[in-house]
This record gives sequence, C-alpha cells and structure tokens, in this order.
Amino acid sequence: MQSVSALRLPLLLCLGLSFACESESTKNADGEKADDSTKADTKEADAEPGKKADAKKAEKHFDVAADKSGVLARSAAALDVDEGVDTSDALHGLSHHAEKLPSVQKLCAKMKELGSVEDEKACASQSEHKVVLIGPEVYAQWAACVMDSTSKDDVKICDEAEAEAETLLHGKPHGDGLSKEDCTTLFETFEKFAMVDAGAHAEHVKEVLEEVRDDVVTSCMDQGTKAELECAKTSKTLVELNECASAHL
Repeated sequence: MQSVSALRLPLLLCLGLSFACESESTKNADGEKADDSTKADTKEADAEPGKKADAKKAEKHFDVAADKSGVLARSAAALDVDEGVDTSDALHGLSHHAEKLPSVQKLCAKMKELGSVEDEKACASQSEHKVVLIGPEVYAQWAACVMDSTSKDDVKICDEAEAEAETLLHGKPHGDGLSKEDCTTLFETFEKFAMVDAGAHAEHVKEVLEEVRDDVVTSCMDQGTKAELECAKTSKTLVELNECASAHL
C-alpha cells in the first residue's frame, strides 16, 4: 500500500504542475491579446485626431450673409461674367460690378486643366446658372476657390460649398415675396433692355438669359424686391433701370 501511495504522489504533483503551466500560459496569451487590443485602440485613438483634422481641412463654407443682390444684380451678373457679351457701364452697375470677377470661360478653362470638367461650353453655361442662384457676392467666393485650386479634389470641395450656399439662400430668402407673374414680368423687361443695350451682341444676350430664365424667376421669388419691380415698370432703358436701382436698392 505504501508503495502505491508513494507512486501516486509524484504523479499528482506532475499533473498539478501541468495544469499550473497551462493556466499560466493561457493567462499570458490572454494578456498578450489584451495588450494587442489596447495598443490597437491606442493607435485608433491616436489616428482619430488626424482623421478629424483632414475632414475639417476638406470642409469649406461660403459666407452667404455676403449676398446683397436682388434679381436685377443676379440677371446682370450672368451677362457680366460672360466674355461673349460686350457689357456696358449700366450693366456693370446693375451687376454690382461682376465684370471684375473671373469670367465663366476663365473658370472653366481652369477646371478643365485640373480634370474637373471636359466640356468647357457646358461648364460655362452651368456657371452662369450658379451666379444667378447664389448672386455675384457669393459667386465671387466660389470663383476665388476654383482659381486657387490645384487639383480636381480641390474643385470638388468648392462645388460642394457652392451647392450648400444655394440650399441656404433658397431656405432663407431675403426678398419681398414677389409672385411668379411679377418675376416673369421683371425678367422679360430686363431681357428687353439688355438686348437693346448689347447692340450687335443682342442675340448672345438673349441666349444667355433664356438659358437661365427659370433660375432668374426662382431667385426673383426668393430674393427679388418690390423696389426692383417698380424700377422695371417705370424705366424705359437699361440706363434708367440702373439709375433707379442705384437710387432705391
């Protein structure tokens, strides 16, 4: 009996040591996993500020409070930023001097160079829509953003900011709530005066304005004023319209 007990004791000791080793090995493995998980979390946490910084850098917002234009300025600006229109001092006054801004042709040449657009003519037409929808003051911010761009991605950021500006301006109109009928009358009166003022370029003026007609009417209902409508009704030429607008707007 004693010899059997003597044999069992070493065996039990070996088994105990084996379990202890396995337990320790498991603890070490779990500990290593925990350490790896903690390191991974730490790496993600360290990387997060960088990600946020990149996202913040990619964001751009235009100052829509800078928009001081009614429908006349928007309509005139669509012509003043087109190199194909031989504009006058009266038109410059109405457009808030949008002739000083980069032309749609210049902007589109830049965007094509960066691979942002393929068709410069279609781009120019779309850009004229933009100046009507956001007004020359906010258009100036978009134009500066595009001209400062060095890549296709940069232009995309500018376009996203422009689209946001359109939404904000449409959502918070600052006009007098003119009707669609009044706005159509205002547009057609401006178009008639602008064509006479353009002389030999009358047909190109008509082409540009007819392209943006719907946007002009929409913007008029959002941003147009009763003073503009009254000026359109009482004026006989673009010069008189500009003088009236300068005095009352």
